[in-house]
Amino acid sequence: MVFNAKRPFIDTANDFTPINDMAVVVPDDNNDLPGGPCRGFIFQAAGNVTLVTPNGTTVTLAISSAWFGISYLRATRVKATGTTISAGNIIACY
Repeated sequence: MVFNAKRPFIDTANDFTPINDMAVVVPDDNNDLPGGPCRGFIFQAAGNVTLVTPNGTTVTLAISSAWFGISYLRATRVKATGTTISAGNIIACY
């Protein structure tokens, strides 16, 4: 693990270290998440979300109320195309 002063508890080998930061996601087909690859999401509404994983795989997931709370899904981008969850209801966790 490499020490990062801004994220002192981050450990990419262990997904259960504390969340250090959060940001509301604006889905975008062309740009990655501004904070870099996230460690998870908080979904506050049901619908579809299209994610691009750190390995470049694009996947569309159907989010129901069972997904509400922290979902440990790493992603570099949330695409607008295919995402039906309204703006402000997807939060990236870092």
